[in-house]
Amino acid sequence: MSQRVLDVRNLEAGYEPGVPIVRGASITVGKGEIVVVLGPNGAGKSTLIKAIAGLVPITGGTVLLDGSDITAAPAHTMVRLGLAFVPQTENIFPLMSVEDNLKVACGILKPREIPARIGEMYAAFPDLARQRKTVAGNLSGGQRQMLAVARALIVHPKVLVLDEPSAGLSPKFVAMVFEMLAGIRISGVTILLVEQNAKAALAIGDRAYVLVEGKDRHEGVASELWNDPVVAELYLGQRRLDPERDRHSGKGSAA
Repeated sequence: MSQRVLDVRNLEAGYEPGVPIVRGASITVGKGEIVVVLGPNGAGKSTLIKAIAGLVPITGGTVLLDGSDITAAPAHTMVRLGLAFVPQTENIFPLMSVEDNLKVACGILKPREIPARIGEMYAAFPDLARQRKTVAGNLSGGQRQMLAVARALIVHPKVLVLDEPSAGLSPKFVAMVFEMLAGIRISGVTILLVEQNAKAALAIGDRAYVLVEGKDRHEGVASELWNDPVVAELYLGQRRLDPERDRHSGKGSAA
């Protein structure tokens, strides 16, 4: 793994005191990587990345961004620190135009930098350029996700964190979103991604973690995990074959 940009160590977090949802999870993200967090429903995946982004109280562990401790940093300071978070929902202003959405996201940039940076987003996302005056609420689901990601990228983050970017999208737009993320990675942006569509996420990822009951239970190279029996057991609830156990139980014996 390359230089660590994001280093999460033994994180504990939850919405109510004394009721942790994330229970000692540890993950690392290297510079330029796409790292995927998978897991069954209720595993704490979204809570984990919301805690990293300062949106859920952290009760234990540390979060390091480029070596600096951001564990206690308020959510509104994260963009300046270099972490951009794209939530699953409510990630654009639907009553504003595409261009105004981008302008609002430029808050930490110097005024003279804004026109050029918006131009760079239009070059990266031609669909947005064609619809710059369109009210964002009228965009397709895939285009909305493009806009949400462009809003996050416009401030040059060190890490882009996304929560379920394919949720609710048709297969066509799911493919569009993952193609977009693969392109962003090629440009050198570091990405941490929570996703239920395991096959699509692993296809573009470098490494992946499987979260179960708030704890990282398995990790590996993304391209190898799709056929990993441990992932099937943890993520899909399918028990791995155990010939010795099956022999004693009678399962797997010839009829």
